[in-house]
Amino acid sequence: MKSNYPYFLGSTIKTLLWIGFILQGLLFTQSLSAQTIYNIDEVPSPKAKGQDYFVSDPDGILESHTVNLLDSISVDIEKQTGAEYAIVLVNDYDSDDDFQFALDLFNKWGIGKKEANNGLLLFIAKEKRQYRFISGYGMERIFPDVYLKRVGEKYLVPNFKEGNYDQGVYQASEFIAHILKSPNSLEELKSMMPEAIPFFNLQNPYFKNSLLVIGLFLILYIYIHIIGKRLKTEKQKLKPIAPFFYGLGCMAFLMFLSIFIFAFIFKNFEQVYQVKNTPYFLFVFGGLVLWMKIHDTQEAIKKSYVDEKEKGIALKKFAGLTFIPSILAPLALFNMGGILFRLNKYKHRYDPPDNSGDWERIIRTSKKSENSQYLNKGQLKEEKIGSRRYEIWKNKKTQELKLIPWDINKSLFECPECHFYTLEKNKEKVLKKATYTTRGEGEKMDKCENCDYILKLGTFFIPILERSSDGSSSSGGGGGSSSGGGSFGGGSSGGGGAGGRW
Repeated sequence: MKSNYPYFLGSTIKTLLWIGFILQGLLFTQSLSAQTIYNIDEVPSPKAKGQDYFVSDPDGILESHTVNLLDSISVDIEKQTGAEYAIVLVNDYDSDDDFQFALDLFNKWGIGKKEANNGLLLFIAKEKRQYRFISGYGMERIFPDVYLKRVGEKYLVPNFKEGNYDQGVYQASEFIAHILKSPNSLEELKSMMPEAIPFFNLQNPYFKNSLLVIGLFLILYIYIHIIGKRLKTEKQKLKPIAPFFYGLGCMAFLMFLSIFIFAFIFKNFEQVYQVKNTPYFLFVFGGLVLWMKIHDTQEAIKKSYVDEKEKGIALKKFAGLTFIPSILAPLALFNMGGILFRLNKYKHRYDPPDNSGDWERIIRTSKKSENSQYLNKGQLKEEKIGSRRYEIWKNKKTQELKLIPWDINKSLFECPECHFYTLEKNKEKVLKKATYTTRGEGEKMDKCENCDYILKLGTFFIPILERSSDGSSSSGGGGGSSSGGGSFGGGSSGGGGAGGRW
């Protein structure tokens, strides 16, 4: 007898494959619906299901039992106070302005009783991480905007950050219901959400921390100034105030850049620029000012000394004394790195020509008469144009002089005539300037900065100047307005409420 097992097995596999395709299709359809971007007309009104419905959650962000609880809370609010409290949750909507979208939705549905205008809407956009309360004219007296903001920050934001949308909306709604049903709602609000401590008050931790940050950087600023005064020479002056304004300019640029980044890229502007973050902003500002002070003081010390060894000793002391402050101003660590690089580069610069012990290093000064005792005219010219810098050693027994070149500039070459490294190659000289109608002419040459040696290499042409073209454009636009009603009580809002991000 022939077995039907292979046929049965093949049939079963086909059935399972069809079931898999159907499930994938259902999941795909569900994902498409979850990606709906709503406009005002596409947000479904909860009243379409009946008068006792106040929650619109087309994307299923909340659990069904949470939606039922919220509907019952809103029904209870309406029965006891006459106010209408609606909740809308969507994944995304077709605007960047949550306030205008929620306000238009509020007025389209007419949330609240027409005579009392006592409606309240909570609008939540999950993908944009935004929430917005919109209150009717009458509701603003019962539930002021400042308290709606506190409700959002206390219940919505912390829960939403953890992905607890059910808990956040439920806790906020429970609190709102408690306040609206209280005989004296405003007094109840004040007792349950007392006024925040003013910022400029020592009891405010943000103000106190801000003062500590300012005090810390002020002490370090003065410390750097004192160190600089001790290490520099008397002729060189320090700038006591200028680094503050340099740092202020850097901070202004950084703030402008960060506003663009947080507002348009990360879209969490409101979350970053809050009063509670003031100490952090001041810390960044203090770090920039301190960096500018360290840099300015370092430059003053460098300019104080002509002799490279004395300059290196002063900079080494400065780096050691300012290392810890530099940690609080990380950009100043680049200055410290520059000093360490310099010290490492010149670690053998001050070694004598031999180990006899008879060599004395000549300390350099800014006096030309002293330098001319050891350097001739050509060597002085080399130092003046930055071709090289000489270390001068004198033998105490034989009075022999030895000049060792350092800081060699490879862009300057040895002159074939005077034999000093003062020759600039391929130097260009304009013989005739170019205009908008005629081309110009120039000459290339090798020229010595010390003697009269010139080697002409030929001429070249300079292209005719081109005029820049101007353009202009204009554009215009217009807008429209729309209005609508709903199955709520016919209330309206003038834009009261509050919102935020998480």
